[in-house]
Amino acid sequence: MLLSRTTAPAGLGLAFALLGAGFGTVMVAATQVIVRAAQVRTAGVAGGVQQTALNAGPAVGVAAASVLLGTGTQDALLALAAVAALAAPMARLLPGPAGAASRAPAAHAPVPAAAPERR
Repeated sequence: MLLSRTTAPAGLGLAFALLGAGFGTVMVAATQVIVRAAQVRTAGVAGGVQQTALNAGPAVGVAAASVLLGTGTQDALLALAAVAALAAPMARLLPGPAGAASRAPAAHAPVPAAAPERR
């Protein structure tokens, strides 16, 4: 809403700073939830899949928004709001802090350090 009300550089800068702070917070939280829910040996793969989704999702969203803008701004925004509203219940299915805490890693024997190289 802030972007639709201002064209002043300071207002746009503030709006984009808020947008960036929110997006950064979501990305960090999403990575933490996904990697903590994965087993130790597959945590790297889980993080990679999550990063791929975080990169592909906005690209698909921008492409869809560009196509929808041909129908008019109001129709496009209503369609995108509907997609976001449909995604919100699915987001509730993601594991939260309670799910992450219940999946505590199993106790493993410590890995011995390598012996120093002799010369």
